[in-house]
Amino acid sequence: MSKRLPLSLAARVEKSKRICERITRIAAWHSARTVILFAPQTREPDVELLWRFGAGRRFAYPRIEGETLALYAVESSADLKPTRKNLREPLANPEMRIPMGSVDLVVIPGVAFTEEGLRCGRGGGYYDRLLAALPAAAVKVGVCFTEQLVEELPMENHDIEVDMVIAE
Repeated sequence: MSKRLPLSLAARVEKSKRICERITRIAAWHSARTVILFAPQTREPDVELLWRFGAGRRFAYPRIEGETLALYAVESSADLKPTRKNLREPLANPEMRIPMGSVDLVVIPGVAFTEEGLRCGRGGGYYDRLLAALPAAAVKVGVCFTEQLVEELPMENHDIEVDMVIAE
């Protein structure tokens, strides 16, 4: 299933801005101290705009380590380095590793979402394993463009739903 549609740069920027503005209006954003973001690929919402509204928050990004995602705090999105599969990830600095129990809010990409919170990822299961390891109190926010919203998705036992889906 491929719901990541090509958007012009101007459309992606505008839609990403609206998504980020919507995130900053949810209660979980206001109470969050540790926020997990992702380095967007060109067909995903640019959630790095949230750095503008991040005063008082610690931002961290996932890094693929074996079959799981480890979380590392970064000082800015410029700290992310290109790695395999055209991803930008933080360096594996043990001093910057974030324990799963400290996560308050995680912003999650996907290929497609339902409004109820079902998510179709890229197929590696990395985010499902990450979401399963987070504390129950961590708020899971799926982000996508409206073109990626679908009425239904197949679910498997290991699939983890998000608490809310935000599109522009």
